[in-house]
Amino acid sequence: MPVTCLRKACVRPPEVAKIKIKIKIKIKIKIKIKIKIKIKIKINSNSNSNSNSNSRRMGTAIITVYYWPFS
Repeated sequence: MPVTCLRKACVRPPEVAKIKIKIKIKIKIKIKIKIKIKIKIKINSNSNSNSNSNSRRMGTAIITVYYWPFS
């Protein structure tokens, strides 16, 4: 019987690896966008409260980082 594939059966094909990498990159981009939005919201809310109280303090941004372990 001729050998048509020399790759081990336990090794995943490169096509599957490429698809999984693309999915991980998309998830990371979504996380970065969510972080940027939260920073903007916090800065805007702090600047609004500072302007209402006539304070000259700088607004502080609270950053929440979400981490999803990849399998």
